[in-house]
Amino acid sequence: MKHNHKPLPPLKALKSFEAAARLRSLTRAAEELYVTQGAISQQVKLLEEYLDTQLFIRKPRKLELTDAARAYLPVLTEAFNILQSGTNELFGSDHRALLTVKCGSSFLQRWLMPRLTSFYAQHPGIRLRLMSAVWPSQDEVEEADIEISNGYGNWSGMQVERMTREHLVVVGSPGFLERYPVDEDAMKILQVPLITIIGEKESWQQWFRQQGLANLMPMPVLECDTSTAAFDAACNGIGLLLARSFNLKPLMDEGKLLQAHPFTLKASGAHYLVLPNKPPSPKVIAFRDWLQTTLEREEQYIRR
Repeated sequence: MKHNHKPLPPLKALKSFEAAARLRSLTRAAEELYVTQGAISQQVKLLEEYLDTQLFIRKPRKLELTDAARAYLPVLTEAFNILQSGTNELFGSDHRALLTVKCGSSFLQRWLMPRLTSFYAQHPGIRLRLMSAVWPSQDEVEEADIEISNGYGNWSGMQVERMTREHLVVVGSPGFLERYPVDEDAMKILQVPLITIIGEKESWQQWFRQQGLANLMPMPVLECDTSTAAFDAACNGIGLLLARSFNLKPLMDEGKLLQAHPFTLKASGAHYLVLPNKPPSPKVIAFRDWLQTTLEREEQYIRR
């Protein structure tokens, strides 16, 4: 039986459409492919004419995919991933594809690790080197391509983008709350063992102040130098922890920690994406876009 096969569209047009559709942005597609936004737009229009099909619904500050585009995108993404993977396997790994990501141990263990399979599925050609931010001296490690840090956004000489909006939640293990039934009572919470993170002791003071207990300052029984240690202590029933919401959800979903009081305190800091002050490389753009897309899907990412 004879089949009429339509010739493939130009590769440049396919690549431009795939990037723009995947990133939902002509600007980000241009950054990824190192071309201008106008070039991306021109290639997409060329592809639409070639296929005689509209692919994008263009709106102010928004790019929507048509049904045809949504169906076509995964086909192209998989095809390009296969090409990338085959090239790497046949011709060896390229050192330039190694991406060094530096972040806090809590973010690394509780948020990033459970989601890395998604990144590798989308970007099989990128190798990752993950470094904990807990180092005796910054001079002892090489410069990271990307750093994810908790702070206030005041990194001078760097590109800084806020990723999260966070609040503080009083939590404890089921066993601890059984031994110390605080009954969502701030005065009872003041009288039980508390855990804090070094440098964030004032958070407990602010929380009690908001409960009308400004003159009764708590004295935590345990101070930890990392949030990872503080979470582990709370899970082991040592005390109540005033925990950041960003890394808390998995532990609450697993039932390891329970909310002990309904009042939450707005956190003074947040997680930030910190990049060297230079044009981002394709591997940096790939990780940044994956990170933002994942956070956006989980309703934790806020656009500038």
